Amino acid sequence: MTRFLVHAALALVSVLFGLNYVIAKIALREVTPLDLVVIRAWGAAALLFGVSWMRRRSAQAPAAKLTVSDVGQLFVFSLLGVSINQLVFLEGLFRSTATNAALVLVASPVLTLAIAVLLRRERASVTGGIGIGLGITGALLLILPRGRLDMSSAAALGNLFLLGSALSYSLYLVFTRPILSRHDPLRVVSWLFLLAALTVTPMDIGGMRKVFATGLSPAGWASIIYAIVGATAIPYLLNNWALSRVKSSVVAVYILLQPLVAGVLGRVYLGERFGPHAAVAGALVVSGVILSALRKT
Repeated sequence: MTRFLVHAALALVSVLFGLNYVIAKIALREVTPLDLVVIRAWGAAALLFGVSWMRRRSAQAPAAKLTVSDVGQLFVFSLLGVSINQLVFLEGLFRSTATNAALVLVASPVLTLAIAVLLRRERASVTGGIGIGLGITGALLLILPRGRLDMSSAAALGNLFLLGSALSYSLYLVFTRPILSRHDPLRVVSWLFLLAALTVTPMDIGGMRKVFATGLSPAGWASIIYAIVGATAIPYLLNNWALSRVKSSVVAVYILLQPLVAGVLGRVYLGERFGPHAAVAGALVVSGVILSALRKT
């Protein structure tokens, strides 16, 4: 039952992140990528610490104390998984397109597995390799028919940012597993966002003043609320909970579902038909996820 819940949680994370492609674009019409990272970090930190505090009050056993070494590690992880990852991703999304972002994103499972194998955190497996290969093939089939990749100078820089985001998040997935075995995932992710908020805020004091002075439209605030709750607090918490139970490469392979979600949403939003190529692509992505999930975790 626990294994089913882990994979269900990871599938939900992919849906929430996949929706964020369109919703983040709405927010970026009114705020800068750095503005959005700062707001997301503080909002998620406040929400998660509130939930963590209520949970500790009802807990019978006290939580293990964080050591100085733990806090130092969490600071590094906050840079990899939040500050750098989100800022570089949003900068890339701002300069490039959702299609390019979804395409570059499929590099994450490959990078995560490669890093884990190189660091001897995991062993390479035939099933896992085939699963990732099927998933990448499906994601490419889904994305490429929607239009050519825009390789103008701005988009090329955006694609480079997106690749950097994928690498940063892959490192985060691999390196956070040990600390998640010692501490509650909710507590870990709460500290990650607090430390990230303290890191990025000094870089955007002027931007924050402008946001609160001029205000945002209802759609802008709604998209930011979703960014905090639906695209940040909930998926990061579920990801960390899953990371404490399965290998980082299993968590990463679910990223392959995000282009499927983004593609379906794009077709609905743009009125495009869900043709046979999309059905085949979706089947390949799901097959890749299932194969990778069925291997020994």
